[in-house]
Amino acid sequence: MNGATDTDIDVVIPWVDDSDATWQQARAQYLSEFSEPTDHLPHYFRSWDTLRYVLRGIETYMPWVGQVHLLTCGQVPAWLNTAHPKLRLHTHADFFSADSALPVFSCNPIEMNLMNIPGLAERFIYFNDDTLVMKPVTPQRFFHDNLPVDYLVLDFPRGGWLYDRIRIKDTYADICKNSIRLLNGIYPLRTLFRQRKELIYHATYKPLDKCRNRILHLIGKYKWIKVNHHPQAMLLANLRKCRELFPAEMTRTAQTRFRAHTDLNQYLYRNLALMSGHFHPHFYDDAFCMVLSDIKRYQKERHALSERTFVCVNDSPFLSETEYPELKRLVTEDLNRLLPQKSAYEL
Repeated sequence: MNGATDTDIDVVIPWVDDSDATWQQARAQYLSEFSEPTDHLPHYFRSWDTLRYVLRGIETYMPWVGQVHLLTCGQVPAWLNTAHPKLRLHTHADFFSADSALPVFSCNPIEMNLMNIPGLAERFIYFNDDTLVMKPVTPQRFFHDNLPVDYLVLDFPRGGWLYDRIRIKDTYADICKNSIRLLNGIYPLRTLFRQRKELIYHATYKPLDKCRNRILHLIGKYKWIKVNHHPQAMLLANLRKCRELFPAEMTRTAQTRFRAHTDLNQYLYRNLALMSGHFHPHFYDDAFCMVLSDIKRYQKERHALSERTFVCVNDSPFLSETEYPELKRLVTEDLNRLLPQKSAYEL
Protein backbone atom coordinates (compact mmCIF):
# COMPACT_ATOMS: atom_id res chain seq x y z
CA MET A 1 0.00 0.00 0.00
CA ASN A 2 2.82 2.37 -0.90
CA GLY A 3 4.21 2.50 2.63
CA ALA A 4 0.89 2.96 4.40
CA THR A 5 0.03 0.46 7.10
CA ASP A 6 -3.28 -1.17 7.94
CA THR A 7 -3.59 0.90 11.11
CA ASP A 8 -3.65 4.05 8.95
CA ILE A 9 -7.26 3.20 8.10
CA ASP A 10 -9.84 4.71 10.47
CA VAL A 11 -13.57 4.16 10.89
CA VAL A 12 -16.17 6.92 11.24
CA ILE A 13 -19.63 6.25 12.72
CA PRO A 14 -22.35 8.87 13.37
CA TRP A 15 -24.81 7.94 16.12
CA VAL A 16 -27.80 9.41 17.91
CA ASP A 17 -29.98 8.26 20.81
CA ASP A 18 -33.54 9.18 19.82
CA SER A 19 -34.88 8.22 23.25
CA ASP A 20 -32.97 11.01 24.99
CA ALA A 21 -35.46 13.57 26.36
CA THR A 22 -33.11 16.52 25.93
CA TRP A 23 -32.54 15.61 22.28
CA GLN A 24 -36.29 15.19 21.74
CA GLN A 25 -36.95 18.64 23.18
CA ALA A 26 -34.31 20.19 20.93
CA ARG A 27 -35.80 18.49 17.86
CA ALA A 28 -39.30 19.68 18.78
CA GLN A 29 -37.97 23.24 19.09
CA TYR A 30 -36.81 23.24 15.45
CA LEU A 31 -39.47 20.97 13.97
CA SER A 32 -40.96 23.83 11.97
CA GLU A 33 -37.89 23.57 9.71
CA PHE A 34 -38.76 19.98 8.73
CA SER A 35 -39.96 20.12 5.13
CA GLU A 36 -41.62 16.70 4.84
CA PRO A 37 -44.79 15.28 6.44
CA THR A 38 -44.09 14.73 10.13
CA ASP A 39 -45.37 11.16 9.92
CA HIS A 40 -42.10 10.42 8.09
CA LEU A 41 -40.06 11.36 11.16
CA PRO A 42 -40.02 8.08 13.15
CA HIS A 43 -38.07 5.94 10.69
CA TYR A 44 -35.35 8.61 10.36
CA PHE A 45 -34.48 8.35 14.05
CA ARG A 46 -36.01 5.09 15.33
CA SER A 47 -33.34 3.24 17.33
CA TRP A 48 -32.51 -0.42 16.73
CA ASP A 49 -29.64 -0.42 19.27
CA THR A 50 -27.27 -1.87 16.68
CA LEU A 51 -24.20 0.25 17.48
CA ARG A 52 -22.79 -2.29 19.96
CA TYR A 53 -23.03 -4.99 17.27
CA VAL A 54 -21.38 -2.74 14.70
CA LEU A 55 -18.45 -2.38 17.11
CA ARG A 56 -18.41 -6.11 17.86
CA GLY A 57 -18.17 -6.82 14.15
CA ILE A 58 -15.37 -4.30 13.66
CA GLU A 59 -13.36 -5.71 16.57
CA THR A 60 -13.91 -9.33 15.54
CA TYR A 61 -13.61 -9.12 11.78
CA MET A 62 -11.62 -5.90 11.17
CA PRO A 63 -9.02 -5.91 13.97
CA TRP A 64 -6.59 -3.98 11.74
CA VAL A 65 -8.66 -0.77 11.99
CA GLY A 66 -6.84 2.21 13.49
CA GLN A 67 -9.08 4.69 15.29
CA VAL A 68 -12.87 4.49 15.57
CA HIS A 69 -14.36 7.99 15.48
CA LEU A 70 -17.84 8.08 17.02
CA LEU A 71 -19.79 11.26 16.17
CA THR A 72 -22.62 12.34 18.48
CA CYS A 73 -24.43 15.48 19.58
CA GLY A 74 -22.87 14.94 23.00
CA GLN A 75 -24.65 11.71 23.89
CA VAL A 76 -22.66 8.71 25.08
CA PRO A 77 -24.12 5.17 25.17
CA ALA A 78 -24.32 3.98 28.78
CA TRP A 79 -22.58 0.73 27.86
CA LEU A 80 -19.68 2.35 25.94
CA ASN A 81 -16.11 1.93 27.22
CA THR A 82 -14.89 5.48 26.61
CA ALA A 83 -11.39 4.50 27.77
CA HIS A 84 -10.87 2.14 24.81
CA PRO A 85 -7.52 3.17 23.27
CA LYS A 86 -8.89 3.11 19.72
CA LEU A 87 -12.07 5.05 20.45
CA ARG A 88 -12.32 8.76 19.68
CA LEU A 89 -15.52 10.50 20.77
CA HIS A 90 -16.43 13.72 18.94
CA THR A 91 -19.39 15.98 19.53
CA HIS A 92 -20.72 17.82 16.49
CA ALA A 93 -19.30 21.04 17.91
CA ASP A 94 -15.80 19.51 17.72
CA PHE A 95 -15.79 19.41 13.92
CA PHE A 96 -18.58 21.62 12.55
CA SER A 97 -17.27 24.67 10.71
CA ALA A 98 -20.06 26.85 12.13
CA ASP A 99 -21.50 26.39 15.61
CA SER A 100 -24.55 28.39 14.49
CA ALA A 101 -25.62 25.38 12.39
CA LEU A 102 -26.14 23.28 15.51
CA PRO A 103 -28.13 21.37 16.55
CA VAL A 104 -28.74 19.24 13.47
CA PHE A 105 -31.13 16.32 13.04
CA SER A 106 -29.81 14.85 9.81
CA CYS A 107 -26.68 12.99 8.80
CA ASN A 108 -26.22 15.21 5.72
CA PRO A 109 -24.78 18.29 7.49
CA ILE A 110 -22.62 15.95 9.57
CA GLU A 111 -21.24 14.39 6.38
CA MET A 112 -20.41 17.83 4.95
CA ASN A 113 -18.09 18.38 7.92
CA LEU A 114 -16.30 15.00 8.03
CA MET A 115 -13.03 16.49 6.78
CA ASN A 116 -12.84 18.55 9.98
CA ILE A 117 -12.77 15.56 12.38
CA PRO A 118 -9.64 15.95 14.54
CA GLY A 119 -7.02 13.28 13.90
CA LEU A 120 -8.92 11.52 11.10
CA ALA A 121 -6.65 9.37 8.92
CA GLU A 122 -6.28 10.11 5.20
CA ARG A 123 -7.92 6.76 4.48
CA PHE A 124 -11.09 5.97 6.37
CA ILE A 125 -14.23 3.85 6.15
CA TYR A 126 -17.57 5.52 6.68
CA PHE A 127 -20.12 3.43 8.55
CA ASN A 128 -23.66 4.04 9.63
CA ASP A 129 -24.82 2.67 12.96
CA ASP A 130 -26.92 0.08 11.11
CA THR A 131 -24.15 -1.33 8.89
CA LEU A 132 -22.88 -4.60 10.36
CA VAL A 133 -19.72 -6.61 9.67
CA MET A 134 -20.52 -10.32 9.89
CA LYS A 135 -17.44 -12.02 8.37
CA PRO A 136 -13.66 -11.45 8.23
CA VAL A 137 -12.51 -8.57 6.04
CA THR A 138 -9.02 -7.52 4.93
CA PRO A 139 -7.86 -3.93 4.37
CA GLN A 140 -7.56 -4.73 0.66
CA ARG A 141 -11.34 -5.02 0.51
CA PHE A 142 -11.46 -1.25 1.01
CA PHE A 143 -8.19 0.15 -0.36
CA HIS A 144 -5.79 -0.88 -3.13
CA ASP A 145 -2.65 1.20 -3.78
CA ASN A 146 -4.19 3.91 -1.60
CA LEU A 147 -7.28 4.14 -3.79
CA PRO A 148 -10.78 3.28 -2.53
CA VAL A 149 -12.01 -0.05 -3.86
CA ASP A 150 -15.36 0.52 -5.54
CA TYR A 151 -17.44 -0.18 -8.63
CA LEU A 152 -19.11 2.07 -11.19
CA VAL A 153 -22.48 0.90 -12.48
CA LEU A 154 -24.81 3.28 -14.26
CA ASP A 155 -28.54 3.03 -13.70
CA PHE A 156 -31.83 4.70 -14.49
CA PRO A 157 -32.57 7.70 -12.27
CA ARG A 158 -34.85 7.25 -9.30
CA GLY A 159 -37.84 9.48 -8.88
CA GLY A 160 -40.98 10.29 -10.81
CA TRP A 161 -44.58 9.20 -10.41
CA LEU A 162 -44.01 5.42 -10.37
CA TYR A 163 -41.10 5.61 -7.92
CA ASP A 164 -43.13 7.76 -5.56
CA ARG A 165 -46.02 5.30 -5.74
CA ILE A 166 -43.78 2.35 -4.85
CA ARG A 167 -41.93 4.20 -2.09
CA ILE A 168 -43.10 6.82 0.34
CA LYS A 169 -41.85 10.03 -1.23
CA ASP A 170 -38.87 11.46 0.62
CA THR A 171 -35.74 13.42 -0.16
CA TYR A 172 -33.28 10.55 -0.73
CA ALA A 173 -33.45 10.33 -4.54
CA ASP A 174 -33.21 14.10 -4.98
CA ILE A 175 -30.23 14.34 -2.66
CA CYS A 176 -28.32 11.63 -4.50
CA LYS A 177 -29.09 13.22 -7.86
CA ASN A 178 -27.85 16.61 -6.63
CA SER A 179 -24.24 15.43 -6.39
CA ILE A 180 -24.39 13.72 -9.79
CA ARG A 181 -25.75 16.91 -11.34
CA LEU A 182 -22.93 19.00 -9.88
CA LEU A 183 -20.19 16.58 -10.92
CA ASN A 184 -21.53 16.03 -14.46
CA GLY A 185 -20.21 19.44 -15.46
CA ILE A 186 -16.68 18.60 -14.35
CA TYR A 187 -16.20 14.89 -15.09
CA PRO A 188 -17.87 13.94 -18.41
CA LEU A 189 -19.03 10.36 -18.70
CA ARG A 190 -17.85 10.06 -22.30
CA THR A 191 -14.31 11.07 -21.32
CA LEU A 192 -14.09 8.34 -18.70
CA PHE A 193 -15.63 5.84 -21.09
CA ARG A 194 -13.08 6.72 -23.78
CA GLN A 195 -9.99 6.87 -21.57
CA ARG A 196 -10.64 4.37 -18.75
CA LYS A 197 -12.81 1.56 -20.09
CA GLU A 198 -11.43 -0.84 -17.49
CA LEU A 199 -13.38 1.15 -14.91
CA ILE A 200 -16.60 0.65 -16.88
CA TYR A 201 -16.21 -3.02 -17.85
CA HIS A 202 -14.18 -4.54 -15.05
CA ALA A 203 -14.09 -8.34 -15.00
CA THR A 204 -15.71 -8.48 -11.56
CA TYR A 205 -18.81 -6.56 -12.64
CA LYS A 206 -21.93 -8.59 -13.30
CA PRO A 207 -22.70 -9.16 -17.02
CA LEU A 208 -25.98 -7.29 -16.69
CA ASP A 209 -24.21 -4.32 -15.11
CA LYS A 210 -21.63 -4.18 -17.90
CA CYS A 211 -24.47 -4.28 -20.41
CA ARG A 212 -26.25 -1.49 -18.56
CA ASN A 213 -23.05 0.59 -18.65
CA ARG A 214 -22.69 0.03 -22.38
CA ILE A 215 -26.23 1.21 -23.08
CA LEU A 216 -26.58 4.06 -20.60
CA HIS A 217 -23.25 5.72 -21.44
CA LEU A 218 -24.86 6.63 -24.79
CA ILE A 219 -26.99 9.19 -22.93
CA GLY A 220 -23.76 11.12 -22.46
CA LYS A 221 -24.31 12.07 -18.83
CA TYR A 222 -24.55 10.28 -15.52
CA LYS A 223 -28.18 10.03 -14.44
CA TRP A 224 -27.84 7.62 -11.52
CA ILE A 225 -25.01 5.56 -10.05
CA LYS A 226 -25.84 2.27 -8.39
CA VAL A 227 -25.08 2.09 -4.68
CA ASN A 228 -24.85 -0.58 -2.01
CA HIS A 229 -25.56 0.22 1.59
CA HIS A 230 -22.33 -0.99 3.18
CA PRO A 231 -19.26 0.58 4.79
CA GLN A 232 -17.74 3.00 2.26
CA ALA A 233 -14.01 3.57 1.70
CA MET A 234 -13.11 7.27 1.47
CA LEU A 235 -10.09 9.53 1.10
CA LEU A 236 -9.79 12.83 2.92
CA ALA A 237 -8.30 14.27 -0.26
CA ASN A 238 -11.57 13.67 -2.09
CA LEU A 239 -13.57 15.38 0.65
CA ARG A 240 -11.28 18.40 0.45
CA LYS A 241 -11.58 18.42 -3.33
CA CYS A 242 -15.36 18.54 -3.02
CA ARG A 243 -15.04 21.45 -0.63
CA GLU A 244 -12.90 23.31 -3.18
CA LEU A 245 -15.36 22.62 -6.00
CA PHE A 246 -18.66 23.19 -4.21
CA PRO A 247 -18.15 25.42 -1.15
CA ALA A 248 -21.53 27.15 -1.37
CA GLU A 249 -23.52 23.96 -1.91
CA MET A 250 -21.77 22.10 0.89
CA THR A 251 -22.17 25.04 3.27
CA ARG A 252 -25.89 25.20 2.51
CA THR A 253 -26.29 21.52 3.43
CA ALA A 254 -24.11 21.96 6.53
CA GLN A 255 -26.56 24.59 7.78
CA THR A 256 -29.73 22.57 7.16
CA ARG A 257 -31.00 20.99 10.38
CA PHE A 258 -33.30 18.43 8.73
CA ARG A 259 -33.04 16.59 5.43
CA ALA A 260 -33.99 18.78 2.47
CA HIS A 261 -34.36 18.21 -1.27
CA THR A 262 -31.47 20.61 -1.93
CA ASP A 263 -29.03 18.70 0.29
CA LEU A 264 -25.87 16.84 -0.59
CA ASN A 265 -24.78 13.70 1.25
CA GLN A 266 -21.87 11.27 1.54
CA TYR A 267 -22.38 10.11 -2.06
CA LEU A 268 -20.91 13.40 -3.23
CA TYR A 269 -17.52 12.06 -2.10
CA ARG A 270 -18.06 8.61 -3.56
CA ASN A 271 -19.35 9.96 -6.85
CA LEU A 272 -16.39 12.29 -7.21
CA ALA A 273 -14.04 9.30 -6.86
CA LEU A 274 -16.04 7.26 -9.37
CA MET A 275 -16.69 9.97 -11.95
CA SER A 276 -13.09 11.20 -11.86
CA GLY A 277 -11.77 7.62 -12.15
CA HIS A 278 -9.93 7.95 -8.85
CA PHE A 279 -10.76 4.45 -7.55
CA HIS A 280 -9.70 0.82 -7.90
CA PRO A 281 -12.43 -1.17 -9.69
CA HIS A 282 -13.71 -4.35 -8.06
CA PHE A 283 -17.26 -5.45 -7.35
CA TYR A 284 -17.63 -7.63 -4.27
CA ASP A 285 -21.01 -9.30 -4.06
CA ASP A 286 -20.77 -9.45 -0.28
CA ALA A 287 -23.33 -6.91 0.96
CA PHE A 288 -27.05 -7.02 1.63
CA CYS A 289 -29.47 -4.29 2.58
CA MET A 290 -32.21 -5.71 4.76
CA VAL A 291 -35.34 -3.55 4.62
CA LEU A 292 -37.14 -3.71 7.96
CA SER A 293 -40.64 -3.06 6.65
CA ASP A 294 -42.44 -5.89 8.48
CA ILE A 295 -41.79 -9.13 10.37
CA LYS A 296 -42.71 -11.36 7.44
CA ARG A 297 -40.12 -9.74 5.18
CA TYR A 298 -37.48 -9.91 7.89
CA GLN A 299 -38.05 -13.64 8.33
CA LYS A 300 -37.40 -14.08 4.61
CA GLU A 301 -34.23 -11.97 4.63
CA ARG A 302 -32.66 -12.77 8.01
CA HIS A 303 -30.46 -15.50 6.43
CA ALA A 304 -28.28 -12.67 5.08
CA LEU A 305 -26.96 -12.05 8.60
CA SER A 306 -25.13 -15.38 8.52
CA GLU A 307 -24.34 -15.45 4.79
CA ARG A 308 -23.09 -11.98 3.85
CA THR A 309 -20.06 -10.02 4.98
CA PHE A 310 -21.88 -6.70 5.31
CA VAL A 311 -25.53 -6.35 6.25
CA CYS A 312 -27.42 -3.11 6.60
CA VAL A 313 -30.48 -3.40 8.85
CA ASN A 314 -32.33 -0.51 7.25
CA ASP A 315 -35.41 0.97 8.86
CA SER A 316 -38.41 1.49 6.60
CA PRO A 317 -41.18 4.10 6.63
CA PHE A 318 -43.58 1.23 5.97
CA LEU A 319 -42.86 -0.37 9.36
CA SER A 320 -45.70 0.43 11.75
CA GLU A 321 -45.06 1.64 15.27
CA THR A 322 -47.09 -1.31 16.57
CA GLU A 323 -44.92 -3.90 14.80
CA TYR A 324 -41.62 -2.14 15.53
CA PRO A 325 -41.03 -3.45 19.11
CA GLU A 326 -41.46 -7.10 18.13
CA LEU A 327 -39.30 -6.78 15.03
CA LYS A 328 -36.62 -5.02 17.04
CA ARG A 329 -36.66 -7.92 19.52
CA LEU A 330 -36.19 -10.45 16.70
CA VAL A 331 -33.30 -8.50 15.19
CA THR A 332 -31.61 -8.18 18.58
CA GLU A 333 -31.98 -11.91 19.26
CA ASP A 334 -30.33 -12.76 15.95
CA LEU A 335 -27.47 -10.34 16.51
CA ASN A 336 -26.86 -11.66 20.01
CA ARG A 337 -26.71 -15.17 18.57
CA LEU A 338 -24.31 -14.27 15.76
CA LEU A 339 -22.18 -11.74 17.68
CA PRO A 340 -22.50 -13.01 21.26
CA GLN A 341 -19.22 -11.80 22.74
CA LYS A 342 -18.94 -8.34 24.22
CA SER A 343 -16.27 -6.25 22.55
CA ALA A 344 -13.66 -4.21 24.37
CA TYR A 345 -15.73 -1.17 23.35
CA GLU A 346 -18.35 -2.29 25.90
CA LEU A 347 -18.18 -1.96 29.67
